[in-house]
Amino acid sequence: MAIIHELSPHLADLIAAGEVVERPASVAKELIENAIDAGSTRITVEIENGGITYLRIADNGCGMSAEDAPVAFRRHATSKLRTEEDLAAIGTLGFRGEALAAISSVTRIDLFTRQTGAIAGLHLHLEAGEIQTNEEAGCPEGTTIVVRDLFYNTPARMKFLKKDFTEAGYILGVVQHAALSHPEIAFTLIRDGKQVFATDGRDKLLTPVFAVFGKEMTANMIEVPRTERNGMTAYGYIVKPHAGRPNRSMQHFFVNGRYVKSRLMQAALEEAYRNAIITGKYPSGAVFLELPLSAVDVNVHPAKTEVKFSQEKPVFEAIYVACKNALAANDNMPRIEHKEKAAPRVQEDETVFRQERFAVARPAEPAPPAKPAPGPADNVPDLEDFFVAVPPRAERPRGYGSYAAAPRILQDEPQRLFHPVEKTAPEQEPVQDMPASGSAASAAGKPQAEQYKLEPLDTGARVIGECFHTYLIAEDADGLILIDKHAAHERILFNKLRAETEIPQQELLTPVIVELTGEEAAAIQSQLEDIRKAGFSIDPFGDNSFAVRSVPAYLDSGDVQSVIGELAEKAMDSRATVPDRLDDLIHTVACKAAIKAGKATSLPELQDLCDRVLSDENVRSCPHGRPTTVRLTKYELDKLFKRVNQ
Repeated sequence: MAIIHELSPHLADLIAAGEVVERPASVAKELIENAIDAGSTRITVEIENGGITYLRIADNGCGMSAEDAPVAFRRHATSKLRTEEDLAAIGTLGFRGEALAAISSVTRIDLFTRQTGAIAGLHLHLEAGEIQTNEEAGCPEGTTIVVRDLFYNTPARMKFLKKDFTEAGYILGVVQHAALSHPEIAFTLIRDGKQVFATDGRDKLLTPVFAVFGKEMTANMIEVPRTERNGMTAYGYIVKPHAGRPNRSMQHFFVNGRYVKSRLMQAALEEAYRNAIITGKYPSGAVFLELPLSAVDVNVHPAKTEVKFSQEKPVFEAIYVACKNALAANDNMPRIEHKEKAAPRVQEDETVFRQERFAVARPAEPAPPAKPAPGPADNVPDLEDFFVAVPPRAERPRGYGSYAAAPRILQDEPQRLFHPVEKTAPEQEPVQDMPASGSAASAAGKPQAEQYKLEPLDTGARVIGECFHTYLIAEDADGLILIDKHAAHERILFNKLRAETEIPQQELLTPVIVELTGEEAAAIQSQLEDIRKAGFSIDPFGDNSFAVRSVPAYLDSGDVQSVIGELAEKAMDSRATVPDRLDDLIHTVACKAAIKAGKATSLPELQDLCDRVLSDENVRSCPHGRPTTVRLTKYELDKLFKRVNQ
């Protein structure tokens, strides 16, 4: 008796449906993609019960003829492909030739279609993939497909569907992705008789961005101008660093007009925010990439949501450079907006004032673009370095991937502050920062004014004072500026140290023995040479232990155990490299050397810090991503005191 037999066409369609049709959103995605490929300028999606019992997609595209419409529901029938060469350059969204056949096999479908200029249209009714009705019908130009009773003939699949509201949310996501990738098409989504999403189709990307991300998030977004690199073009909208989210749910990536899930594009976007976004927060936005069709394979996933690039490094660079330059060209400074609250109430003859709460918002007028940071396009992290390791120090460009020791002055005098100085006497020891105490005598016993030449900056901002010994308060022509002293000074020191190239070592009086787990020890052993290049003298000491005899000069010996443990954790993560840990060490020394919150600071030092923060676009956040500066405009102050109309 034969064991192997050929499946029936109906059973084969049910299996294909299991791959293509997971839920109502899968049906909506396939039908919307077909509507886009048909040249539509208006697409309407209507659902009931989360799309399980009723889903209608109506478009004004080219429509189908009476001869083509029945064929469209056969397996492997498509208008998108004709030769095998077409597979190497797919520019359409729908192309497999399985979608309509798979959908019709598990639903009841009514199709109404009329070609442009045709006198009459066509109506088809299908159940379980079989055509029950084929007749002429009066209908508008384009195609309307009504899908009813999903999985009515496969009840086992029904139990995997979620509640109506959840399934409707998945369909909303599909429509949003289509609207973002095709701003030239007007999309409308109607759920249970109520319109819940709409775009105008005027080919302005900001319109669907506003509709998808909402008013508050859009107010904190910056445009990524079209940037060409490596024969590719990247553009989109991304949030300012201070508006990061606790998850990646609002990251949307598109390749040649197709929504995709790409860890490569995600990594490039997040790398652009390195040292600018709060730890534990993630950037959001819509990032688009256009590249030759032959450079990307979209036929690697049944739902066509994943792609494969022929060369990953150029893709990484194109997105990284575009996003990094956009961030560098924006001041990234949060604005404080006054929000009206209820009038103060009187209670027991005492007026109770409620403290105003402020929210970050977009300024009334866009700030003039700042000068881009020097050379992100020439300072792109190597993709292989990002995932595996970094090149030798001698091969890395200055300012990227180089890690410096703190000046010894920072170890001896953590209070020393901001002024870069020039040494006038060549024989004296180099000094990089002036004492915070403002003492009149130098180490050599000469008056400080004779020994150092200050280089004051003039940014047009005048320091008024500070509050809570933590926040610097200044004013300029536009309003008030608030600066977090510790965060700002920490970033200044971090940038200075990171630009250095040499890492001096200090020997420990007695070696520190670090004990690790077997997995951690193996990870450290595999990265031992890189750790030594980072300034550690470290050797195996027993099975799972290491002896550390010297450490980078800026590292306290008491931190050795935890630092090596963190290096082991980084080494065990294939995507995180040892230099990431070195960045963390620089964070530590900058944090320890920076002026502390709660400590009083003299007015001249506050003015100098203010000028240096405002003159450097790279000091808009501390190394951990917290904002250093916020602005309260004069207009918002006038609103607070009712000097202007609301």
